[in-house]
Amino acid sequence: MTFVVALLAALAAFFFFRARKKPKPEVARETTPALDAFIAEALENELAGPVLGIRGASAEERRPLAKTLRNEPDPDVVAKVEEKVKSVELEFVRYAHEGDAEVTVRVRYEDGNAGETSKRLAWTDVPESIRADFDRRGSTRVFKSWAFPWQRVQAL
Repeated sequence: MTFVVALLAALAAFFFFRARKKPKPEVARETTPALDAFIAEALENELAGPVLGIRGASAEERRPLAKTLRNEPDPDVVAKVEEKVKSVELEFVRYAHEGDAEVTVRVRYEDGNAGETSKRLAWTDVPESIRADFDRRGSTRVFKSWAFPWQRVQAL
């Protein structure tokens, strides 16, 4: 009798813990590797002149900026970026019957100037949250603010 009770208890515990370990639905991602690479490259090229003071800077001259944009912040570069850049915005444009989207990185400077760089990305390289915005709104354009790596707050 005690064996049957122990077996039923073990079976109940098994099903209880199995039910609790169901995979959670995937959270919509705010970025993709392709988008991250494009943003870093676009900002590196756009900011080299205003931030580093070197128009047409070589890859070697841009290295501190490139590292800073890829989450290895150099305090001097961060200070210059914070001083010069007011905001960075992403614009996603989806054209009807096409399998990709155009992404524009738009930089607004404190002095009122602006710069932008655009590229087409495959629809699968557009973040899930942006694709969901297109579906929900039924529009052809979605705008998102973008923050530099050192400005993002990481939740534990």
